[in-house]
Amino acid sequence: MMGGSKLYIILAILLIVSSFGVFYLYGGLTRSIPMEFRGNRYIDPIEALDFQLIDQFGRPFKLSDYRGKVIAITFIYTHCPDICPAISVGFYQLNNLLRENGLDEDVVLVMVTVDPERDNPDRLKMWMDLYGLENVYLLTGELDEVSKVWMAYGVYVEKVEVDDPDLGYLVAHTGVVYLINRDFEVEVFFLGAPPQWSAEDIFNDIMILAARAPKS
Repeated sequence: MMGGSKLYIILAILLIVSSFGVFYLYGGLTRSIPMEFRGNRYIDPIEALDFQLIDQFGRPFKLSDYRGKVIAITFIYTHCPDICPAISVGFYQLNNLLRENGLDEDVVLVMVTVDPERDNPDRLKMWMDLYGLENVYLLTGELDEVSKVWMAYGVYVEKVEVDDPDLGYLVAHTGVVYLINRDFEVEVFFLGAPPQWSAEDIFNDIMILAARAPKS
């Protein structure tokens, strides 16, 4: 019969080995994997709609090229006076959390404009520089292309005329962040903008999704 002290030693060794396994699999993640989602979760995840637009450098971006990674996608525009700056700060903080925890290679951050008329690649590049959104894809395209993305992801978009000549018009739109799992399915969403959600909230749910291997 194995003595108690020997059993404790074996259990301790197994714990150390399993811990090294977690670090190896998840790129040096310094936090334990959460058990509960903080966002709204679809019980039956929905197949993500694929699309191709252009990024802030004028390069083509196809969403399905990142199948197998976790994707966070949101919708903004660069003349937005309220929720878009808050969302952009949230994505800046999220990007930092991903880097600090070794998950930046496993996660793709995407922002799609709701104002393609004014948001050309140069304008989106300016927004990237303003908010420190390196490694974030800011996407635009022709109106008919981008509007299909809005429709597919349930994003309400309406141009609102204003008296301010500097603004010209505003765009009323849905504030939302979707998380697409490694199987290219929309599984989690957060409504609104900070403080309705935080970078920590989204990072929590990304950790759960990133820890799961793709089904195929």
